[in-house]
Amino acid sequence: MIKQCGFTLIELLVVIAIIALLMGILMPALQRVRKQARATVCYSNLKQWGTSIMLYNAESEGKLFSIGPGQWMESLRPYYSDVDKILACPSAIKPCQDLDITEARGSVDTMWGRKGQKTEWGGRVEGYWGSYGHNSYASYTYSGDSRSWGRFNVSGVQDIPVFADSAFVHAVPRYTDPIPPEPLTVYSDIPVNASGCQIWRFCIDRHEGNINICFLDSAVRKVMLYSLWDLKWSRDWIPQGYTRADMPWLK
Repeated sequence: MIKQCGFTLIELLVVIAIIALLMGILMPALQRVRKQARATVCYSNLKQWGTSIMLYNAESEGKLFSIGPGQWMESLRPYYSDVDKILACPSAIKPCQDLDITEARGSVDTMWGRKGQKTEWGGRVEGYWGSYGHNSYASYTYSGDSRSWGRFNVSGVQDIPVFADSAFVHAVPRYTDPIPPEPLTVYSDIPVNASGCQIWRFCIDRHEGNINICFLDSAVRKVMLYSLWDLKWSRDWIPQGYTRADMPWLK
């Protein structure tokens, strides 16, 4: 009599249970690796924007962009290439969900603006969109505001943000803007009007409690959300010294 070899039902169920257990252990690790990879690409994108501003600096006699809010992409157009690759953070490549075309706001995981359509700032060139925003005070003049930095050769360039992960094309942060009481997730959470808390456009949990920022010296750093209030967004900025305890909703 020939003895047949095979697996019993119980053995198969044990193997399936072990595979399911391993998948449960590995999936969170794989998700963390994906998030880290996206954050690395985002860092690289902002590094290219930093290179662009250094090229601009070399030809502008040290003056920052003399532009209206939001038109930084137009000013830097001659200095960057592969536009589509560096416009958006890989963690925020979903199309804009805002139905108001004049504002076209983004969120944690969506871009601002829409391809082929003008946005709030007049859009001399149609189709600008992305998931990075400009600190409007990092310009030659922001509507004649003396709080603007004006030039590249100022003190403390390593702490002056120029571009960052953002839910809108630009922002006018103020040190009096309070910390948001809860996570800012969708576009309707984030103020757009000038009287709102515009630093909130940057205070989005895009990289595990951090965002990537390109500073005036062209360096890029990952910054914790509560530390945004300690950077030098404008000439009159007063550091607030917030800690993680001030953002209990951070993971």
